[in-house]
Amino acid sequence: MSVNYENEQRTLINKVAEDEKKLACIEQTSLDLKTLLKVLRSSTSFEELTPTLVNSLIRRIEVHNNDKSSGHCYVKVDIYFTAIGLIDIPIEDEIKSLMAKIKTNPQEYRFTA
Repeated sequence: MSVNYENEQRTLINKVAEDEKKLACIEQTSLDLKTLLKVLRSSTSFEELTPTLVNSLIRRIEVHNNDKSSGHCYVKVDIYFTAIGLIDIPIEDEIKSLMAKIKTNPQEYRFTA
C-alpha cells in the first residue's frame, strides 16, 4: 500500500514540476507578445528603419553558408522575431495547394471565434 502511495507521490511531484515549467514558458510567451504589441502600437507609422526599432522587433538574425550548387549563389537568412520566433513563409506552390484544399473542402478550414 505504501509503495503505491510513494510511486503516486513521485509521479505527481514530477508532473507538478513539468507543469510549472510549461507555465513559466507560457507566461514568458505572453510577456513577449505584450512587449511586441506595445512596440508595434508605438511604431505604426515609421519612415525609416532605426536600430532601436530593429532591436525591439528582432531577437536575432542567423546568416547561413552560401549555396552555389545550382550555379547561382543563395544565402539562407533566418530572422527570429521577438515573441513569435522564426516565421516560415510558404513558397508560391505551397500557397496554391493550400488554396486548392480550401476550395475543395471549405468547412474544414472555417474558423469560429
